[in-house]
Amino acid sequence: MPSRRASTRRAVVRLAAPAALCVALSACSLIGTGSVEPPKAGTGKASGSVTVWDYYGSATPIKPAIAAFEKAHPEIKVNYQAYDYDTMQDKLSVSISSGSAPDLATADMTWVPTYAANGALADLSKISGGKVNGQPIEEQYTPGGLAAMSYQDHYVTALYDFDAYALYYRKDILDKKHLQVPKTWDELRSVSAAMAEDTNGDGKPDKYALQVLPDTFHYAQLLFQNGGAILSPDQSKAAFGSTAGVSALEYMKSLLTSGGGLYWGVEQGDSTGLPGIKDERIGMFLNGPYMMGVLKDGAKEQSGRWAVAPAPYSQQPGSYLGGTGLVIPTSAPNPSAAWVLAQFLLQPKQQELVYTKAGAAPATTAALASPVLSAPDPYFGGVSEFPVFRTAMSTASPFPYVASWPDIDTALTDAVTAVLINKATPGQALDKAASRVDSALAR
Repeated sequence: MPSRRASTRRAVVRLAAPAALCVALSACSLIGTGSVEPPKAGTGKASGSVTVWDYYGSATPIKPAIAAFEKAHPEIKVNYQAYDYDTMQDKLSVSISSGSAPDLATADMTWVPTYAANGALADLSKISGGKVNGQPIEEQYTPGGLAAMSYQDHYVTALYDFDAYALYYRKDILDKKHLQVPKTWDELRSVSAAMAEDTNGDGKPDKYALQVLPDTFHYAQLLFQNGGAILSPDQSKAAFGSTAGVSALEYMKSLLTSGGGLYWGVEQGDSTGLPGIKDERIGMFLNGPYMMGVLKDGAKEQSGRWAVAPAPYSQQPGSYLGGTGLVIPTSAPNPSAAWVLAQFLLQPKQQELVYTKAGAAPATTAALASPVLSAPDPYFGGVSEFPVFRTAMSTASPFPYVASWPDIDTALTDAVTAVLINKATPGQALDKAASRVDSALAR
């Protein structure tokens, strides 16, 4: 698995991420101020060298595609540089602010709001002419994917892999206990309680439990499913303190108090839950398609025992939509050649590598329809699980594109954690978080 996923890009420790990010980017000249012009699409054939920074790690799908790219495009030489996830986050922020950025980089979609709001990302609508490999961009992605790629009516990233949550569960245990796969919040709470076991008699589940992660990603899924939003429509105020937001957090807490939930905080070390999956403390969890690769790589002995189903919901299906984007910084030396490479990486054959090499989910609709992805998967009992994630992606929503997103992310995670460890009520925690968020948005 890629190193970024082993340490988990969605880990709670990531949320303390760089306060330095906003500081560094504040030194950037923003698009629209007149100081920095976004790169324009080349009028001739792109050529020269392209520097690529990649955080995928040892199982990267990008590196093996480069040899094929250089064979197809001998006029472009690729300088490939690999970094681990945390190093990449810091290095990319500094390089953007100092004007020494690469031509093309992989970027976690949770970074993109801050980069985009600070004008650090090139306008791909201009560079691309509105097309990817000769086809309209709008035909290459789902509506949710297009929304995740857009900022102020232009595209600032090309979604390369996507993340949207579904329910993973031990099918063998549900079958053994004659339980049905939950489809609603109430069913998730009752089924998880019936599935989990307390083997040491301390009153808490310690086997086959539902993993409950105290982070923005999992709370946001419940918030969206409950008809709530993170920010107001004009993105000037926190909106999660609504009735929908409070009841979503109350429900999250109830998974621990009356369901079969197992709190899995930063002290557990690995937020994928792999240690708990391997020793069977965890028998059910909500997470993205990259976890298919984590299971296959880290819990081989449980092959045939797991299955994936749509995430249970209250009012409507929903999930946060994230993943990896391909970005071209505004200071990229060769944006035209970078876009030629980006398009190559988005071709179906190259997108399939996202699954076969990295165990993640490719983002384009053509790749998602590939027979490689729909083939029966022995690990999941001979069933193809990708259709579940395709459906989840269609109703998923990206996080707000505001410069203060890291502050919002941290405030929400702090609120969720406080509630789950009995340090505050949902109303108290969200009120405090809303005050912090409103202050951050006003800066």
